[in-house]
Amino acid sequence: MKLYIAIAGMLLLGGLLPGCSKETADTTPSGISNAFTLPQGNHDFDTRIVNYFQKYGSYFLYQFIDRDMYWTPTANTKPVASSAGFWSTGAEYTLANTDYINAQLDLVQQQWFNYYTDTFLHKFLPSKIFLCGKLDSIYATYVFTPTFAYAKGVKPIGAYYSYDNIAIGYGRDTISTFTATDKRNFLARVNSEFIKSIAGRSASAPIAAFTGSASYTGTINSQALAYSRGIILTYYNTLSVQADWNAYMLAMVTYSETELKTSTANTDMTPKGMLNTTKDSNGKIKLRYNLVRNYFINEYGVDLQKIGNAAKGQ
Repeated sequence: MKLYIAIAGMLLLGGLLPGCSKETADTTPSGISNAFTLPQGNHDFDTRIVNYFQKYGSYFLYQFIDRDMYWTPTANTKPVASSAGFWSTGAEYTLANTDYINAQLDLVQQQWFNYYTDTFLHKFLPSKIFLCGKLDSIYATYVFTPTFAYAKGVKPIGAYYSYDNIAIGYGRDTISTFTATDKRNFLARVNSEFIKSIAGRSASAPIAAFTGSASYTGTINSQALAYSRGIILTYYNTLSVQADWNAYMLAMVTYSETELKTSTANTDMTPKGMLNTTKDSNGKIKLRYNLVRNYFINEYGVDLQKIGNAAKGQ
């Protein structure tokens, strides 16, 4: 039996028609339609991919085009160079080599999915997971000799989040020689991108206890003052309870508990040391940290901090 998803649509009376997977918005421009079909082939791993869809409602795709990867309701996110040579940020990819997709799915299962319950994954996975061969972060950089000029920065990465999808790399021969360090680096990257994806889709709302545990009103003119209120966002950025909730989630999966408890100056704007009294002078950060951590443990059976610990080899 084949499964279908229509992910494209049209503008109707000025509004986008909703997509039909994970209740996500349409990601294609007006008048362009595209549909994914599962299975996409008859390889042994296609059965695994169909099983993932049936369990989580997300499409694992190894056949797709630029439009699928880059279109959002507001922009085409493919990295491009301006007329002056300045590159926009984003990611470039090649399609996965089918000889290595089983190993790629093993990597996903072991270093990503095994840290979550099925309930969590069904709730929070994006609608599409793109299986790529090579995956590179693209950004602007500079050269200064013989004259100043913009240049294209390229950095290999294991995962990249964009709108309603996460792209996964290493669907190629390099996965055959992965070391324990390579796997841990992938763990750190893919789980960080997953939490960013959840935040970007506003998929997880702060609970009432978290909302009521800090005040965002009045002047906050230093990082130390923000910390004293239990706010871990950079103080001069827009502050909101939703953004703070997201920041606590991300801190747990990107820092080990040891790092979070290490004394760090209260002028530092990273999560490092946020559970130490040097930053957490009033105990508000620890209170709010526990609210977030315990919520996901009790509601979904997932301890986000275990991911941060594992990403740092602890």
